[in-house]
Amino acid sequence: MVGELVVKNLTVRFNGFKALDDVSFRLDSPFFTVVMGPNGAGKTTLLKSILGLIKPASGTIKVYGFDVFKETTKIRRIVGYVPQVININLHVPMTVKEIVAMGALSKTLPPRILDRRTEEKVEKMLELVELENYSEKEFTGLSGGERQRVLIARALIKNPRLLLLDEPFSMLDFDIKCEVAGLLSRLFTKLSVDILLVAHELSPCIAYDPQVILLNKKIYAIGKAADILRLDILKQAYPGVTEIPQGFIIGEDHA
Repeated sequence: MVGELVVKNLTVRFNGFKALDDVSFRLDSPFFTVVMGPNGAGKTTLLKSILGLIKPASGTIKVYGFDVFKETTKIRRIVGYVPQVININLHVPMTVKEIVAMGALSKTLPPRILDRRTEEKVEKMLELVELENYSEKEFTGLSGGERQRVLIARALIKNPRLLLLDEPFSMLDFDIKCEVAGLLSRLFTKLSVDILLVAHELSPCIAYDPQVILLNKKIYAIGKAADILRLDILKQAYPGVTEIPQGFIIGEDHA
């Protein structure tokens, strides 16, 4: 398989149980792709594997030709990662400027000093995510949607070729989810950055016609939403699917 992101026969085990089972797919630039699946489907495990943070039982991953498990340093330079907001330590008081600057300073040797050049880059990133004049605000005082934008800015400050996002719509109101999805679509177009995000739901992104990977430990379908979000396919990935006269409901309970 040849492509910008190639996952081949990836199997990941935790305590003897398979978190990912022989997962293979290829994404060619430019791509705006959503990995969709129920709780425990292995979505976050997939992202962390692409970052080289998890060693698989078997399989390979290549990002723009670099082997994730052999060239980790190079991967970290070209891949930006946006974790779930709930995984950010909110007990440490930090300004928006300090949070975003971490994305740039993490690449430098100690002592890591926030100089004028870095501050200018921070301001530029905040403009990109539509948070001008937020640099001195406390991160803990922001809304969920604003925090998500700050974390996106932190990931973008090192000019990645690929942006990975873990549940960027988690705990947000639907209107805010749609705003974040719209921002990602604009960044995808404006910065020519490839985007791979994981989510429980596709609806905030549906207007932007993303490619969809349906995952529940293994790949059940890859393609456009209109082609793969069919009841017969969803029943395989979501054992909790219930049919009703108006359509169907996707449940989060799964085997």
